[in-house]
Amino acid sequence: MTHSNPELGKAKWLDVGYRQFAEHGPENLSVNKISQEIGTSRASFYHYFGDIGNFVDDLLSMHWQTVERFITKGKDTCQNLFPDLYDLVAEYPVAQQFSMQLFHARTNPEFNFLFIKTYEAIAKAFALKLFAREYQLNQNENDVYKLWLTVGETWYSRLSPRDLSSTTLQKHSREIMKTVSNFMNSQLYSSLREPT
Repeated sequence: MTHSNPELGKAKWLDVGYRQFAEHGPENLSVNKISQEIGTSRASFYHYFGDIGNFVDDLLSMHWQTVERFITKGKDTCQNLFPDLYDLVAEYPVAQQFSMQLFHARTNPEFNFLFIKTYEAIAKAFALKLFAREYQLNQNENDVYKLWLTVGETWYSRLSPRDLSSTTLQKHSREIMKTVSNFMNSQLYSSLREPT
């Protein structure tokens, strides 16, 4: 008689759930669909997680762990914003889709918190430095982060899960940065930055 490893069973639920969340969004997470895909009963879901809320919490924790691995790799490998950062993002298509779902479901405080936390952590760890160097930004770190956030908000709103290639990711970023650069050279931007 063979005994299955309970951690392996739980990991299957999480792996498939993470992908389903990424591909279809949190509102379409289905215990039935996941159980069918992994070939196990719904009862095992309730054994491992108790309810859908606990499952989603585990998926959010799993995403944060993925982002931590992304940050480690980014700090080690990204020398330039283009193409390095976008090549790295393209290596994590499911995690990128998961982040897109968090972005689009930010009315949920947990999703909003994790989206902001991951975006800010990546920026502080290495991406903000690459961004400032690429565009020769001499503002203080807070102002550079606000510009990074502006670019990122627009970038996420343009992404399509059907094409998360490095080329497309870079194209969106360059187009958005052109608009942001024009704004940075405007009187409005100057007046908004001046202390009152």
